[in-house]
Amino acid sequence: MWLFSFLTNPRTADADHELRAELKEFAYDGLVQLSNDLEKRAVKRGTWDGCVLSYRRGYAGSVDCDRKGRRGNVFTRFWDAERIDEEHVLRLVREELEARRQKQQRSTGTTPRQPSQVTV
Repeated sequence: MWLFSFLTNPRTADADHELRAELKEFAYDGLVQLSNDLEKRAVKRGTWDGCVLSYRRGYAGSVDCDRKGRRGNVFTRFWDAERIDEEHVLRLVREELEARRQKQQRSTGTTPRQPSQVTV
């Protein structure tokens, strides 16, 4: 068992690295829509018509290759083989959205808005 995990964990890390690099290239709308569809478990496997990476330009099926023009990479192979689940991808998508939010705040010099409290 330890040998199997020793041999597969580096590949999983490669898949994560590939997905993180892909998510950096996504349009904001694509990240939001992907997040929504992952929560609904509506993201497809085994086809570019609605898979994770196809959301890059804002909607499912908007592209049919990765950022380097490849039809498959280590992430797509793991995704199609169901070795990476929706929750894992959703976590990485949320991390990318949060990183963009923080970058935007730093560039504009704004602080997060706190909900106002209404007293009656």
